[in-house]
Amino acid sequence: MNRAELATSHSFLKDLLFRVKTYGLTGKRYLQNVQQPVTKYKPNNVLQDAPIVGQSVTELWNPHDTPDNWILTAGKIENLRIAARKLHGIEVKANEVFSFWQHIGNPNWGKGYVVGREIREGCIVPTVAGGLCQLSNALYDAALQAHFTIVERHRHTKVVAGSLAEQDRDATVKWNYIDLRLKATHDFRIEVELDSHQLIVRFKGQPQSQAEKNQISEHRNATAINDCYSCGNRACFKHVKQGESKITPHSTTYILDEKWPEFDHYIQSQASESDQFIVPLPQNRFIKTTRYSWTGMHASNTKSVFLQGLYRALKLRLAPKTQNNVFELGLALDRKIARAAAALLPISATHLVVSQNLLPYIYVSGALGGRTFDVFMTRLPLEKLHKRLDYAHDLHPESTTLHDFRAPDSLLILEREALTRARKLISPHAEIAQLYPHKVVSLCWAEPKGTASQNSGQKILFPGATVGRKGAYEMRQLAQELGLRLVIMGKELESQSFWGTIETEPFSGDFTEIGYVIYPTYIEQQPRILLKALAHGIPVITTSACGLVPNDFVHSVPTGVYAELKQKVLEVLPQILFTK
Repeated sequence: MNRAELATSHSFLKDLLFRVKTYGLTGKRYLQNVQQPVTKYKPNNVLQDAPIVGQSVTELWNPHDTPDNWILTAGKIENLRIAARKLHGIEVKANEVFSFWQHIGNPNWGKGYVVGREIREGCIVPTVAGGLCQLSNALYDAALQAHFTIVERHRHTKVVAGSLAEQDRDATVKWNYIDLRLKATHDFRIEVELDSHQLIVRFKGQPQSQAEKNQISEHRNATAINDCYSCGNRACFKHVKQGESKITPHSTTYILDEKWPEFDHYIQSQASESDQFIVPLPQNRFIKTTRYSWTGMHASNTKSVFLQGLYRALKLRLAPKTQNNVFELGLALDRKIARAAAALLPISATHLVVSQNLLPYIYVSGALGGRTFDVFMTRLPLEKLHKRLDYAHDLHPESTTLHDFRAPDSLLILEREALTRARKLISPHAEIAQLYPHKVVSLCWAEPKGTASQNSGQKILFPGATVGRKGAYEMRQLAQELGLRLVIMGKELESQSFWGTIETEPFSGDFTEIGYVIYPTYIEQQPRILLKALAHGIPVITTSACGLVPNDFVHSVPTGVYAELKQKVLEVLPQILFTK
């Protein structure tokens, strides 16, 4: 096959003339925009619940990509992630013009855009910010369905098989002189989303007539693309050498926070050498903590958000002196960690595994678009957590601590949407597994080392802080009615003299003195103390909120049902422990 059959013939002179022409046209458009400025709109929620008047859905990934050119598709998707954040949620006034470039801005200067594909002079070439035409195509396609007025639109010079150009529903863009501009007779809202496989563009508004009702376009699939990385014409001066090293397609990046042994074992069974890790703090000679020392990490495949991680560690360490609701503070600090981590994601990562506390912020950043993702579930979803705390507060309205562990409603919505889109939810927590039976990966709790035989202690341990969410009120009532003497673990935060005349003593850390554990908690993320007790052969009476599967040593009762808790205690504990 000769060179003419492989690709369009190019020359340095033709390319130089093209660049001179673009500079001239760019300057001309600048002058036009000064003389006839167009408005730049901001995100709004007025039309969030309005009906859809136009929608376009197109594939992100190309199944026909080769190992050489798939990275250009990955680059295109990264560019779409950045551009989508600039358009999603903006609302345009009736009869006013929307300009693509007015909202996207110059993609060539420090905006984070990477190399993707661009159609230039009839050839598909690698270029920074390449691939934005998929977004302009989708906007134009949806605008036609919505019967908007097209103020400015340009066709592509090359029709790619499988694209909207085949139906004359495409709109190419080039900063800044080739623009897409449109308007409508009514206010409208633009929504741009990237799920794991598709670009979805929607217009919402209140159509003026039945003729303006939306007609959703058919789904478009990608076909083979012949570009500079795959055409084979290496003699062309535009051919880009990729170098000796190649990025491994379809790699996984783990965005992790605190290390759990259960999740660590899971990673050991799943991760490959090409996978990447992003953690809050690195482990080195200056930072000795093993909190983030996940197995499989080493310098060559690990990145950290050092400044944000260090700031969070210091802020949380000082928080008890200045702030009661550490959970609320933690959410704000997690946001900083997640945003910094999203910026470090390699464009080659097609699959992510994300720690739950970072998930909503990673999701809202747009970094999950064009990728599949799994979630390490470390607690109940925020929505369920709020309901559980509300239930506890209805039972104990006098509690001062049940107002803690609250998040803004917007964060609840973000987490719910992200969990819905997740491919798998991974957790050892039995209650969480019951919430998502169709896509949960259930792990076994890691057993503590040094498992002992049946314990012969006689003391009763309450292994939580004295707060409402840990079942302190139920524990106090139980001790009062049955005359129990208690060993207390954790701080007394609910109120002064909370335990009154009940005989208590602090836990010394010696499990050989403990005969039984009673823990009527409403919330428990990691039942580590219960697992240690079980390892010493100590029976546990707790609620389903602990996430343990009932067995001969784990006696579980419904959360917040005191009558069943008391009945179970009377069944399990010997009478010698009751003083009444």
